[in-house]
Amino acid sequence: MIFNRSDESTATRTSTRVARALETYRSVIACHDHIARGSGVHSLTAALMLPCYKAEFRNLVLAMTPEEERELRYALDSICETAA
Repeated sequence: MIFNRSDESTATRTSTRVARALETYRSVIACHDHIARGSGVHSLTAALMLPCYKAEFRNLVLAMTPEEERELRYALDSICETAA
């Protein structure tokens, strides 16, 4: 299969947006973990940052193409399977 520059940049952009969404999702999980543990200052910081991370994740998902959403869903499914 031959890729030209436009395919390459689209794939890179897709992977970048999905990677950012996954990183933000991990931050949401970490915030929930700190809040659940009630670890003093860290839980307060997590409680303050959680809405920001959720909003960032939502905005990233809303800006995604169907292919990016599918890639994100597969990645999130694998994260959930690992946690179970």
